[in-house]
Amino acid sequence: MIKFLLCAVVLSGGLVGCSTTDHSYREYVSRPDKPGEATEILSYSKPSPETLRHIKVSRVALTSGEWDKLSALPRDTGAWRWLVAEEPDTMRPGPWNTRLYIFNAGETNRCVRLELNDNWGRVDRKWLNDKLLFVEVWFGRIAWTDFILDAETLKFLYIEDGRDDFTFEEQSR
Repeated sequence: MIKFLLCAVVLSGGLVGCSTTDHSYREYVSRPDKPGEATEILSYSKPSPETLRHIKVSRVALTSGEWDKLSALPRDTGAWRWLVAEEPDTMRPGPWNTRLYIFNAGETNRCVRLELNDNWGRVDRKWLNDKLLFVEVWFGRIAWTDFILDAETLKFLYIEDGRDDFTFEEQSR
């Protein structure tokens, strides 16, 4: 019995140590084949508080006027849900706001509204299945946020900030 308790204590201590390790920042470096070409540095980290302020998810009830406006937009459809996007006019000065509306099949006045405020006008999205939506929203020229939203619970299953930097190495003379 004492051996069992000792093993349990050691094992649980090891698991706690592993679970408290911070893996919030990762960096990937792609070195060029030729001297003088840019080295690409791709990094991912947990979302900043500023990023989280620019993403809002809520359930909303639409007025008939809002419904009429949204029903005229092209739909991304799945078997049980569909989505429309209110895209910003990127011909005008930014930053811009993008709104995604997620509807259940047969629903017309209630939906999920996903607001992506103060972005650079590029929001890519893809249904992973009938419940999960992957979104990539650019908040700058080299900075974006990726997330997976559960359209039923309105919880983020995954969310990270990304950044794509380039450095130029000194050319040997």
